[in-house]
Amino acid sequence: MGKKGKKEKGRGAEKTAQKMAKKDQKGEGMEDLEALIAEFRAADEKRTKFNEEKCNRPSPRCNMTVTAHPDKDELIVFGGEYFNGSKTHIYNDVFVYNIKKDEWSKYFIPNPPPPRCAHQAVAVSKDGGQLWIFGGEFSSPNNTQFYHYKDLWVLHLKEHKWEQIKAPGGPSQRSGHRMIAHKKSIYLFGGFHESHSNFSYFNDSYLFSLSSYTWTKLSLSGTGPSPRSACQLAVTPNGILVVGGYSKVRVKRDVEKGTPHMDMFLMSEEADSKWKWTKIKDSGAKPWPRSGFSFAQMSPTRAVMFGGVSDDDEEEDLLSFFYNSLSCLDLISYRWFPMDLRKSKAHKKKVEEMKDCDAGEIPMETDDSQAEATTSSMYVLPCGRMNAVAAVKRGTMFVYGGIFEEDEKQITLNDLWSIDLKKMDVWKQLIEADDTSTDWCEENVSGSSSDEDEGHSKTSRMSPLDDHPPVESGQLFENYWHEAKEHWLEVASSQAKEEDRADDIRSNAQKLASLLSNLDRGSSLELNPRKIYMSELN
Repeated sequence: MGKKGKKEKGRGAEKTAQKMAKKDQKGEGMEDLEALIAEFRAADEKRTKFNEEKCNRPSPRCNMTVTAHPDKDELIVFGGEYFNGSKTHIYNDVFVYNIKKDEWSKYFIPNPPPPRCAHQAVAVSKDGGQLWIFGGEFSSPNNTQFYHYKDLWVLHLKEHKWEQIKAPGGPSQRSGHRMIAHKKSIYLFGGFHESHSNFSYFNDSYLFSLSSYTWTKLSLSGTGPSPRSACQLAVTPNGILVVGGYSKVRVKRDVEKGTPHMDMFLMSEEADSKWKWTKIKDSGAKPWPRSGFSFAQMSPTRAVMFGGVSDDDEEEDLLSFFYNSLSCLDLISYRWFPMDLRKSKAHKKKVEEMKDCDAGEIPMETDDSQAEATTSSMYVLPCGRMNAVAAVKRGTMFVYGGIFEEDEKQITLNDLWSIDLKKMDVWKQLIEADDTSTDWCEENVSGSSSDEDEGHSKTSRMSPLDDHPPVESGQLFENYWHEAKEHWLEVASSQAKEEDRADDIRSNAQKLASLLSNLDRGSSLELNPRKIYMSELN
């Protein structure tokens, strides 16, 4: 049941309800927002020449797009927002990461789109490369008003030139939608529109032709997805796959209930050029239900999912658990597989030397710095997060940024990680995140309007050891393990020793889940899982 004024966390492309729950303030109206956007446009029009500057990295932000260049070993970052608890900054800058050189550059390109976040971008290999952008959102600094775009832009990557494409019949104003390029078209699905007092979600589908520059609204037969935003799309051999998403409904005045979706639907074209929806039944090691997860296609038949957040509504609190696990989805069988790190040869060699040393033998001396680096970084993982952006280039997945919560703070990340999806041996941290925790300055309402008076609940982020999935009274272990295995696998991974194999980690996770499944629900909630886990391992 939704709670009045409750802070929402982990909601895909949407803003947190810290923005929605605030009382009416004297601030910008829609006319003021449009005037502010016009000021940005006027300032950008003064730049007439392209310029490139080397930089360390983009500033912290979320709800931006990170897109792999279709022809070069580059990642392109556009737009996004930064929220520090009381004020929001919206961007329209372009950053490019050169993968081979490990270098960032900021591009100053004349006449860019106005600042936005929660937009979408796709890249196509045409005329030296094009980056297509549609929609998104601009908000007032105090988060009391929101403006949604319905404009379409293309960045000509070779010429460093922005161009606005005015094609009629396109989607309405929206944010949090999803787009994907396939053959000579761009497909768009879903999204949401939010005003200060209301919100709505969409489940419509559009096709934009890259040849004729025209929009077509698709009319599909069959039962399709419910209205949603923050879903993910993948191109399969049979059509366009829609995975998951998020939506919320107002159950009564000032009471909203959010729903993370983990269902799948296929949008396919029939022989007579008509389109239809088909609901897909997935199988295998299904990820724990979540929102705000990242998704990237690693091959024509495989996609990989990273991170996300699960929210557990309690009577007074909204508890959030952030994931950092990887799952693979077969795009033909629609079967999920866990993607666990494998031990590299260098790591195995180092472990064997350590075992020999423990047995009293002198380990062979080696100058293999790669083995040492691999050993020391074997269990260095990205922290759990939501709304990170994932992109795949030449078999390597890059994960950039995202959000996690620390007590009452919403921490915005700008770190960059990579992992070889074929080797799956190590996460590499290419760039460390800036420390934005000290920048958090959420305003406290003075006078009688305290958090409690407003109906806001205090929210704390529990660790995965403390905030474990509950065990129902009389629940069989096999049922509990099926529901909670991903949680305990992550717990076991976080406590694993260097010499532990994947089978060891899984066994330890099953031991802990088995202990809890033998306890009634009331008792299990009072126990400290960390103590149980450590005592079991020892």
